[in-house]
Amino acid sequence: MKRTTVPSVADLHSAHELPDDQRRHVVRLVASAAEDVDDCALLLAILGLDAADGLAQDHR
Repeated sequence: MKRTTVPSVADLHSAHELPDDQRRHVVRLVASAAEDVDDCALLLAILGLDAADGLAQDHR
């Protein structure tokens, strides 16, 4: 099983500095761990991300 390393929030100045593929991965990871939609939205906002960041470029 391949593990993907995601930078910690403390290492980032802004989540928008991440490459698109890493932002997509982080959004999907947060969504899978969130308790519900509101929890997911809150966690993404804290990270400076949006649910749309989880979509592939051709789906935006």
